Amino acid sequence: MPILISLFILLTVSLQNASQASTFVTATVEVDPKGIQFADDLDFKLLDVAVQRQISAFDGNVSLKGKIKYGDRVFAKSVLRDSLVLFQEIARQTDECMAKNEKPACLQKFNEAIQTRFRVFKPREGETRYTAYYSPDFRGSLTRRGPFQIPLYSSPEDPVLKESTREQIHFEGALEGKGLECAYLDTDLFELYILQIEGGGRIHLIDESGKETLRYISFDGKNSQPLRFFSKLMVENGYLTASQASHANQHKYFLEHPEVQRKLYSQSPSYVYFKLTDEEPLGIDSIPLTERRSLAFDPAFHPGSGVLNFVELTVGGKTITRFMLGQDVGGAIKGSARADLYFGFGEEAREAAQGLGGKGKQFFLIKREQDSRIFKGRS
Repeated sequence: MPILISLFILLTVSLQNASQASTFVTATVEVDPKGIQFADDLDFKLLDVAVQRQISAFDGNVSLKGKIKYGDRVFAKSVLRDSLVLFQEIARQTDECMAKNEKPACLQKFNEAIQTRFRVFKPREGETRYTAYYSPDFRGSLTRRGPFQIPLYSSPEDPVLKESTREQIHFEGALEGKGLECAYLDTDLFELYILQIEGGGRIHLIDESGKETLRYISFDGKNSQPLRFFSKLMVENGYLTASQASHANQHKYFLEHPEVQRKLYSQSPSYVYFKLTDEEPLGIDSIPLTERRSLAFDPAFHPGSGVLNFVELTVGGKTITRFMLGQDVGGAIKGSARADLYFGFGEEAREAAQGLGGKGKQFFLIKREQDSRIFKGRS
């Protein structure tokens, strides 16, 4: 009898552990949505694009198995899709309302719908630290010729080769002649490093006749080596002071002092691989990123792509209040209260992204249960 009891206890513990293992626990607490004004500083056009891309991914290969825990509440992971479907419906109804009625009244109804039909959570840590990123533009070629000399490598299938460091790739030719070059860029190694930091870009492919084709540079994997930013390394090595370490000054120093390049690469061995795609740079789950509507997060603290975010922060005296979707990750994005906002392409996006930083509020929206009870604290 004791043996049977012991087996029963072991089986029970095993089942409990299996159940817990299938539940992703977020570091969040529930808050009263009535204290939040859900006003978006942009129109809903690109937001609808981002939401539809995510819903399509959920309907494709993105798994919704398992459970997620926000605050003290456990949900089936499928609630992420349900939340986006509901949000999309409310946003589209608001657009229709504004086409026929006064905008303020429609936006007030939108705010009330969000407050009553969603549960709202925030990071347990408190305020979120925000940064932003963008997709740089390049000229390139499918063959190495003329000004197109910097290779853009796709991810090797060989796991040993994939672990090649930045120094080995650029100074020892670790990937040369292995058929991994997907394009050649008209740029320099510093701008390639920036592309790897940003995680994707846009390429204007020029053929030998001068004809131009627009493609996108999308993330295709990385080695597991550590990333250290050149800005910090240049300060640590005494090349620049902290006040001098702007993007432009880093670039200038890098080009004027080629003798330091290998040292910088040896101290930042991380390397990102890319592929060419016909859609915008892809985030996780092969979802095209949507400018000003996608954000990157730390996957250790969130259950995957598709979480509906509401962000609020002030930059240069201007307040940003915006709905965004978690659709990307980044090596430098660490922590539960951390987000990197995607600003899109071009010089304007670059300036906006490089000028953003600081702390603000972040909320996660989950569709309420069928009873749609108004928030009254824990229940």
